[in-house]
Amino acid sequence: MDALKLSLILAAIGLVLALIAKIADKRILVTSAVLFAIYLALDDFTTGLPNLVKALDLIPGNWNWTGKAFSLVLAAIVIFSLKLSPDAVGFRKQEHSKITWIAVGLFIVWGTCLGLLFKPGAPDAETLAFQATMPGLAEEIAFRGIAPAILLGLTNRKPHVDDIPWAVILVTSLLFGIWHSLSVSAGTVGFDLMSGLFPFIGSIPGGWLRFKTKSLLAPILIHSIANVAFHLAGFLVLKG
Repeated sequence: MDALKLSLILAAIGLVLALIAKIADKRILVTSAVLFAIYLALDDFTTGLPNLVKALDLIPGNWNWTGKAFSLVLAAIVIFSLKLSPDAVGFRKQEHSKITWIAVGLFIVWGTCLGLLFKPGAPDAETLAFQATMPGLAEEIAFRGIAPAILLGLTNRKPHVDDIPWAVILVTSLLFGIWHSLSVSAGTVGFDLMSGLFPFIGSIPGGWLRFKTKSLLAPILIHSIANVAFHLAGFLVLKG
């Protein structure tokens, strides 16, 4: 099954990257690295379930609304099971709010530039609604909230860290880019560098904002606003 193979490959890459990051950040334990890899593989497989089993595609539309909803359900289960506190995941009031609004402005420009470069075409209402909500929520909770908390060993209600864990930010950003690049079709593994390069680049400031502001609000906002700007820019290209 292609979807399972893809998830297992992602888990293997995630485990290797986490173990490498352990060299730079001693808070990362082998058990944490394994849990990190398993969680992100499960998230990938869960997100793709509606494409595998049509009976599970509960929300109609051209975008994977149901898969992202499943990702959010999985996130809730993992947070509860591992006893991750809201503080550790980033569900808290942000600090340094001015930085957030500066980042929002910069990511509007970033998304617009990418839209002008890749020309995604004119978006419909569903596309804008989806891009403004689901990817930012599901993916940032997974990659900027739960995954870093697991790597840092913040289970059992341990509090948020006070520093900027750059090794963790780089690992989650790199895996986020790889996740966008990897594909498996008829057993053959594909890798599209351009599909993952820009998500990787955007994830680094997103990860920094997550720990600088101690909240997921900034990463979710910049992710969502960049996605919308990307698709609106495609509309501008067509009108031009």
